[in-house]
Amino acid sequence: MKPIYLLLLLFLPRIRSYDVRSVSTSWGMVRGEVVSPEGDDLPPVAQYLGIPYGVAPTGQYRFNMAISAAKWTHMPKDSRKVSPVCIQTDMPELSETKRFRAFKHTSAQRFDFNHRLLPNLKKQSEDCLYMNIYVPERLESSRDNYLPVMVVVHGDEYGWGTGNAFNGTTLAAYGHIIVVTLNYRLGVFGFLGRCESSSCSGNSGISDLVSALTMLNVILPSFGGDSKSVTLAGWGSGASLVSLLMASPLTQPGRRLFRRAILLDGSALSPWAISQNPQQYFMQLAEELACAPKNRTSSFNDNVDTILRCMQVHSSENITKAVLKIDVPTFLSGFAPIVDGQLIPNKPQVSFSTQYGSLFREIDLLVGISSNPSHHMISNEDLKVGISKEKRMRIFRSLVRNLYDFHREEILASIINEYTDWENPRDHPKSIRNGVLSALSDVLYTAPLIETLRSHSADEVRKEANTFMFAFAHETRSWSQEQPNSGIRGSLSGDIVPYIFGYPLAQGDSEERLYSGFNSDDKGISKVMMHYVSNFVKSGDPAKPNPMSKNFPMGDVFHSTAWPQFDQPNREAYLEITDRPRVKNYYRNAQVGFWNSFIPQLHRKGKETEPVGEEHHLLPDHFRKDTYFGKTRHFSEFANVPFPPPPMPPSPPPELTTKPKTSESPTTLQTTTESEKVTSGKYGTALAFVIIVGVAFLVLNICLFLGVRREWGKTRRNTDKKFQLQYNTYNSNHGGGAEQYNSLNSPEPLLSASHKNSTSMRPAGISPTCPRHGRAALALQNSRGNSLTAAQAPTLEEIQV
Repeated sequence: MKPIYLLLLLFLPRIRSYDVRSVSTSWGMVRGEVVSPEGDDLPPVAQYLGIPYGVAPTGQYRFNMAISAAKWTHMPKDSRKVSPVCIQTDMPELSETKRFRAFKHTSAQRFDFNHRLLPNLKKQSEDCLYMNIYVPERLESSRDNYLPVMVVVHGDEYGWGTGNAFNGTTLAAYGHIIVVTLNYRLGVFGFLGRCESSSCSGNSGISDLVSALTMLNVILPSFGGDSKSVTLAGWGSGASLVSLLMASPLTQPGRRLFRRAILLDGSALSPWAISQNPQQYFMQLAEELACAPKNRTSSFNDNVDTILRCMQVHSSENITKAVLKIDVPTFLSGFAPIVDGQLIPNKPQVSFSTQYGSLFREIDLLVGISSNPSHHMISNEDLKVGISKEKRMRIFRSLVRNLYDFHREEILASIINEYTDWENPRDHPKSIRNGVLSALSDVLYTAPLIETLRSHSADEVRKEANTFMFAFAHETRSWSQEQPNSGIRGSLSGDIVPYIFGYPLAQGDSEERLYSGFNSDDKGISKVMMHYVSNFVKSGDPAKPNPMSKNFPMGDVFHSTAWPQFDQPNREAYLEITDRPRVKNYYRNAQVGFWNSFIPQLHRKGKETEPVGEEHHLLPDHFRKDTYFGKTRHFSEFANVPFPPPPMPPSPPPELTTKPKTSESPTTLQTTTESEKVTSGKYGTALAFVIIVGVAFLVLNICLFLGVRREWGKTRRNTDKKFQLQYNTYNSNHGGGAEQYNSLNSPEPLLSASHKNSTSMRPAGISPTCPRHGRAALALQNSRGNSLTAAQAPTLEEIQV
């Protein structure tokens, strides 16, 4: 009997119980179930699945902002099954018959993930605004304390995905936090941007998130959650949406919907994060649905409401088929968030800036970057064999044409030079592949994330939030064994997500699981990630309040590793998460400086210089389609404005205005200096030299003029004094009048009136107006009582003695 009892205890954590748990909320009664997570001895978790937070966005509500769900106070809501997922508009090919075709566009790892995700996407509907809440069971003594909450915004792409596929029971039980996953409208249904003469709209998917956060702010206390301690986490496109909400006025300090944010391999500063030309895609969709004539002269149309009502009549299947006919440039997004002046008040570069980013910097931020975030963009064949120089040229040409408008040829040459392995003189296909993989990862993910971190940690005066960064470099053994000779090291795109949700803790492999194939090392890394994430959700610091446990091998290694904040002026520190963790500084700093400093300056110079022909900024063979990879932007004039400019944000009060810090590492400064030398041009250098020389000559001439004038004035004063003395002496010797006694330059007489009349008593050869001799002679004459004769009068020599 005893062995059987021990056997039951061994498998008890894996047994799923079905105890019903009911919670009364302000929206109504919710009925869920209690389950036991798979893996280690973790406490049970009560899960409430399929809780509606918005009205079904169908009919007249399609493409519009979310409306809060109606209450169900008349009867309990059964929340033991997940809801349908939102309409998938851009799902990649997943059938086994098209497996090899799919490998031409993505990696084997991404195909395997999509294939496992497919069963969760079969039941699709526009009525999809639901969320799932996972609450860990607690002891009676701790029920009075509210638990922190982590809301997960699924990512990967704007056009497909679901929050239903990610089970939050393990993370909730291990970290003692409440985990919430949700669905939001995707693709054209969530991000159909359209513009009229003075305004734009179309961020329906973001309004879904705001509606869910607003409802959670009310009902979380009923589940034992702290509505004032909510963390919003996302990866890929989900991370971009989270960063946009960080700077949204709807999350202003008076009504903060969340206090902390986690961004994994995604940011609103990425080139693909914002739709650059929403009106173009809107009109193309209208033409495909016969809601607008095809022979049009402009992308703008005053009858936007009429076209929108026509689209609302069509079925979701017709809209999805029409979307597949629209060409979206490679590396960019078609149906994505837009700047509408409301949910997104301005461009992220402005909303995150030092002057206008106060809302953005008041939220604690944790950023995670994988080693190869763009791994899924390269085909499986290229990952195995390598990439030729010709294909590299096509990929970089598409990148430059789709992302930049000016100095394209110079930018293309700079990218090839930067990502060429000059230590390897042979252009090996795998070496070229590594360069392409690094370039795409840096420009699309790494550089924007580092810029986001720098913007968040830039303000010293008003900054009250924490900023942390980690680089996830752990290699999943099962995936690396599939391609042992590929030469790619570190983590791949999407690797961070399963470790945070605790999938490696599940025992055994199953096709039903979203992730599988983990070993004991992966299990230890997963515990480390769940510990850090749950600590950040609780306090905004991954190292607090709970220290790392030493009960498992990885925990002992990480326990002695301190995790400092990302501090831009000093070190830009981050934690590298591997089986040997280390704290490092300036993640890929040379490449980040190349994309965030050198390339923007080179592009800006082409825009600010004198107008030149558009052919100056075109690539060689610009209009040959076979010289590009994927789809490219259509040729358009530079003056074409895709949609009305957003309103400028208000200037902050003077007391809130701070001087931005300028701190760059030596490598970044060197990159900036070299870029200025390259982009200044010979004409700019010559003009600067002429100005400097001209200013120097002007200062020298002014100094010479002042010196000459001073000497001339001194000489003139001496000449005037000498002429005055000679003139007065001459008048005195020749019997000048009484006025000769007065100085020519002085209004006062040198002699009194009595002395003026006694000219006979004046000694010969002495001028009475002489400042020295005249007064001396008069003084001598007065001392003798005016009794001296001409013979007795002192001579000039005697007076001088």
